[in-house]
Amino acid sequence: MTLTPDQRARLDEWGVQSLSQVDDHPFAWWAFIDGQHVVVKAGLADERDREARALRAFGSGATDVIAHDRDLALLVTRRVLPGDDIRPLARRDDDAATLEIALLAAALHRQQGSGEDLPPLRDISAAFDAPSDDRLPRHLVDSARRVVEELLAGQTPSVVLHGDLQHFNVLNTGEGWCAIDPHGWLGDPAFEVAALLANPRALVEAGDARGMDGRDLATRSRRRAEIYADITGYELARLRAWGFVGCVIAELWMLESHDLVHGAPLAVAEALLDQGL
Repeated sequence: MTLTPDQRARLDEWGVQSLSQVDDHPFAWWAFIDGQHVVVKAGLADERDREARALRAFGSGATDVIAHDRDLALLVTRRVLPGDDIRPLARRDDDAATLEIALLAAALHRQQGSGEDLPPLRDISAAFDAPSDDRLPRHLVDSARRVVEELLAGQTPSVVLHGDLQHFNVLNTGEGWCAIDPHGWLGDPAFEVAALLANPRALVEAGDARGMDGRDLATRSRRRAEIYADITGYELARLRAWGFVGCVIAELWMLESHDLVHGAPLAVAEALLDQGL
């Protein structure tokens, strides 16, 4: 992506210098402001606005918003350093990584400001309005739709949700773990586990996942849900249900954005459904 002249002018006003494209992220750049490491993000105005609102609500558990211009779809945040994500810990000890993510989620939900302008979580159901696709079994999509309707019908507390709190978005500050890149929702706190339980790249990071056997991955997903429940106090069955829904929605979004089925979330969802979630 190329920044527009207006965007570049606003970055100059903010004192942003030494822009350098982030590898594999066409909407993000490393940069500096007064010697401070920052991240510049562009893209869609609504996405950057939701991200900024969620980050401001989270406070110390997430990276800081340095500057934001909704009209120009520009967001500048503090760069988390050393910034390694939590995947190396997960490779060594998945339970330990899950524990840290659960603790971070609990902190984000406990210490937050207002997120009243964020979209309600019920809007996530729009994913099920996608046209039927033979690559994603209809019975699986229908089951996930029924589950999400039941989950959203219940009375739960409403909190600001990260919405994508998985291994790539949990970074090392040198003194603990910090969240980046929130989607930004307002709703059921148990939903926060969905990305962790459905995350294909942390469940299986290499190779073609299509047609894979998801039973081992489902076992790992269940174990993560148990640890998460112990830390947060959220109902285990509800966490598992959101994990199942998250798997199916992940594949629906993959079809919408990339016209393909990843395979790992699909395999986990099928195994969870076969095993009664």
